[in-house]
Amino acid sequence: MQLRQPDDKKSLFSLYAQLVDAPQLVSLTDLSAARAWIQVAEEFQHPATLLAYETSLQLLIHHLAALPLLPQHLIILKERSASLAVDAFSACLRRGARVRAVELLEQGRSVFWSQLSRLRFPLDDVMASGPPGKLLADEFMHVASLIRIALDSSGADQHGQLCHLNLEMQRIIINIRELPGLSRFLLPSPFSDIRHAASGGPVVIVNASQYSCDALVVLLDRDPVHIPLQITLERVRDLSKEVNNLTVRAARANVTRELAAFLRKLWDLIVFPIVDFLLTTHPPQSRIWWCPTGEFSVLPLHAAGPFRNGQQNLPDLYISSYTSTLGALIRARRPAPSNSTTQGKRFVAIGQAKAAGKTELLSVGAELDVIRQRVDSLVAFTRIDGEESCISRVVEELRETEWVHLACHGFPNRTHPFESAFALHDGHFTIQQIIGCDLKNPQFAYLSACHTTVGDKDSPDEVIHLASAMQFAGFRSVIGTMWVVDDGETNKITSTFYKHMVDESGCLDHTRAAFALNKTMRSVKDLPLDQRILYIHLGA
Repeated sequence: MQLRQPDDKKSLFSLYAQLVDAPQLVSLTDLSAARAWIQVAEEFQHPATLLAYETSLQLLIHHLAALPLLPQHLIILKERSASLAVDAFSACLRRGARVRAVELLEQGRSVFWSQLSRLRFPLDDVMASGPPGKLLADEFMHVASLIRIALDSSGADQHGQLCHLNLEMQRIIINIRELPGLSRFLLPSPFSDIRHAASGGPVVIVNASQYSCDALVVLLDRDPVHIPLQITLERVRDLSKEVNNLTVRAARANVTRELAAFLRKLWDLIVFPIVDFLLTTHPPQSRIWWCPTGEFSVLPLHAAGPFRNGQQNLPDLYISSYTSTLGALIRARRPAPSNSTTQGKRFVAIGQAKAAGKTELLSVGAELDVIRQRVDSLVAFTRIDGEESCISRVVEELRETEWVHLACHGFPNRTHPFESAFALHDGHFTIQQIIGCDLKNPQFAYLSACHTTVGDKDSPDEVIHLASAMQFAGFRSVIGTMWVVDDGETNKITSTFYKHMVDESGCLDHTRAAFALNKTMRSVKDLPLDQRILYIHLGA
């Protein structure tokens, strides 16, 4: 941009700064102006760059808060928020603001999930604040229920009704924030709260921005540690294409040697500098959580290693899990409403071998048999397969169960992610249907289906895929897949996994899932490499 007079830049930034005081009802024009402010601020390396990012994120959230919570509004995120959170994170790190980097990334990622979570926010503190709080909590739950009903309706006046209900919800939220001690109700969390995501081990944010690629290790007892990565966004994109090509080819050829070389590249370029630091603070066999952004989210970081004789790969050093945001991990650790033992709890194994136009999954029946052998004596076990695995029955069972295993075809939709689905007997069980389920006490879900962690190709930071939908529905711990599952290899993996899910007292424990997956994949060395590393653990 060319500014002809010395005062032009000052005048321009003064005009942009007026966006800070924009009204609560934000227009698309406001969002476009804020993005233009960021572009100019980055170009001139202006002192107001961080303010521009903060304002743009706040305006985006205000704009979405006044919209009906419909999947089609994801297009606004694609058009108006592409790279916003990851670039804000990079801008903070380039200025040494590590704590603020975490806060802005947390605020700007998974915005759609965050907006939907307003309808499920725990209202205990509100109700405990006295009669006014009890009244507002009742109003909140009533309007939230009306929004859910409207979301499930296809009436012509749906949009207008939802706009009215969302404005009513905003009024209730403002009134709740006026109650003592509730001024931050549904507001972005400060770092002092976010850092508790690292209570079980460090969370490693791996961020890919056009301006820089960085790792930031979030720790419970000290400020985040910044690890600059010597890799560009374009190189990360090349790596994501490479792993996709390799895993597609794996279905018809042995790619073990090429895949090992690829995982060596991940180690050298991304993972080793992080592990080199972690080894100074956390002993081997500790748990770590990966929080990748953008193109990093499709890379199997958990499986990286030198793949050289006498050297340990990452799975030999640490037990990896993933999380979409730090808030999602905190929610996954929330106390269960009942005791944590498996006594009296239910396990539902759901199988569907056939899907229209797809190859029959010949091992589904045997997979469910293996699970029964492992867990039948530990929990109340229910098996649903064949014609019984219809959508209505599955929803009914999910509402009452703590543990679920799904063995079927998975269908990711990379352009309309809310249409991603599991194939059941009478049709597709979609993400939109999953998040509408009202589950009592979900704990663990094993998704033995293809591509369950594959989301929208144009908006990866919204993390909208089948595994994240199960997390949003309430499951604290989820096993998902990064690419195609070889039907013929599932039984050995499943049997070994559930053997390791039993704790010392002889009970199934959902908090052992990351350990059980790590142990399983290190022990089934006779499987093709692509099948040993495609499973990932999400959550607590």
